[in-house]
Amino acid sequence: MTKTSYIPALRYNWLTRFYDFFLGISFPEKKIKQALIDQCVFNAGEQVLDFGIGTATLSIMIKQHYPSIKIWGVDIDMEILEIAKKKIERIGSAIELINYDGTHIPLPDGFLDKVVSSLVFHHIPTENKKIILKELFRTLKPGGQLHIADFGKANNIFTKIAFGIFRRLDGEENTRINSQGLLPEFIKKVGFTNVKETKYFNTLF
Repeated sequence: MTKTSYIPALRYNWLTRFYDFFLGISFPEKKIKQALIDQCVFNAGEQVLDFGIGTATLSIMIKQHYPSIKIWGVDIDMEILEIAKKKIERIGSAIELINYDGTHIPLPDGFLDKVVSSLVFHHIPTENKKIILKELFRTLKPGGQLHIADFGKANNIFTKIAFGIFRRLDGEENTRINSQGLLPEFIKKVGFTNVKETKYFNTLF
């Protein structure tokens, strides 16, 4: 995945400014992100990466619960990072934003305690999923944790039809692994252990 090939959060750059509004009316975003935070069980002073930080909603929620945690947020999309920067400045949180190239995460080996990622992996082409998961594994300390919230295999005919429509917008190839429920297998293959799906939400998509 390169800067020119990535798909913006709402597919088109001109829609990026409406991302928070659209998610707010179509998706239980805060509920899902809160479940992700509860699952992580953060400890004081941990170093955390929000992979695909988007508009920084998840990072801001984490800082509100755990102000001593140091958070880095990476994203390939400069436009969405500008929105994140303004939100972070408004509430006065200390979150460091990094624009990256879609492959290499500019953090040292074994640097992080935890990585969180919300609604990002379905945007990423299959081969790049492997590359990025290897990078996340590299940046984590031994015993570090990766927590992902994203679309998975539909569990009934209605969500299957809805996800089929959604896939046409976000890219059939990018969403294929998610739609087949194979993301946990990809995670295992790069070295992660004790990989499991812990919670499910039925959504509009």
